[in-house]
Amino acid sequence: MSVQFRDRYIVYIYRYGNWVYYKVNIPIIRHLLGALYKLLDTVFVRILARAQIPAKCKIGENLYLPHNSNGVIIHADVKIGKNVTISHQVTIGKSKPNSGAPHIGDGVYIGVGAKILGDIVVGDNSLIGANAVVVKDVPPNSTVVGIPAKVIKVNGK
Repeated sequence: MSVQFRDRYIVYIYRYGNWVYYKVNIPIIRHLLGALYKLLDTVFVRILARAQIPAKCKIGENLYLPHNSNGVIIHADVKIGKNVTISHQVTIGKSKPNSGAPHIGDGVYIGVGAKILGDIVVGDNSLIGANAVVVKDVPPNSTVVGIPAKVIKVNGK
């Protein structure tokens, strides 16, 4: 099975689960379709792809997982915009229990191994460098790198 196909079906399974979670209102049908989602999620996403993308999280169109979704972990409360690229080994989640989750803007690129944690906003069209640990808001059109992540460019300057 090709990596590109595997990443597509991971997104399809997420979209199906998200549809069941937010759109199906008839309890028995929601329960049955939810059980199918849990089976697909467990076998294909968690076991085969080693990723976690819960149906509850909100992800805009054109999510791209370029180099296999291996190790991508997304918290259920995360919001991700449109046209976002997430490399492998990325974690997007809360920094502590009962805190807020990140909001990722449109057109964001998240590099390999990056960690985005806490109740923060990553602005549109930003680039998160490989292995960066982002714990503060990122302005739109920025590049951030490092541990903890620091803005090194805004609007290409």
